[in-house]
Amino acid sequence: MRNSVKAHLLLPGEGVAGFDAATKAAHTSTGGNLSVIESRTRGGAPWHVHTREDEYFYVLEGAIIVHCGTEVWEAGPRSFVFLPRGITHAWDVGREGVATLLMMTVPAMLEEFLREFHAAASKEIRDQVAERYEITFLPGPDSL
Repeated sequence: MRNSVKAHLLLPGEGVAGFDAATKAAHTSTGGNLSVIESRTRGGAPWHVHTREDEYFYVLEGAIIVHCGTEVWEAGPRSFVFLPRGITHAWDVGREGVATLLMMTVPAMLEEFLREFHAAASKEIRDQVAERYEITFLPGPDSL
């Protein structure tokens, strides 16, 4: 796949072929090396752990509250968060109720996981998708 990777430019409002405009880098465009999704969100992700990839956030607008292991951080505009594989984490938007951030994984997978996970018709299928991507959702505090 590496030989088929080509340099490219995405203009505002454009996304990687085969995905919506939010997907800026995917396994198909990076040879499996990187995923980047621009997300304007009112919600986050419950407690979970990845075994195959590291996860990163770069906050553009608003703020997110990140729980990583036993630590809690508030990440506002221009903040960067690194969440290594194997460490349980969760996140949600801050007090403003909406945030825009770049969500990234290395190696790539986030775009495919999210597409399959959100298309799943039942919790059982969502659990199967998470298992296939080696992501485990865990019980966590009700505050998230």
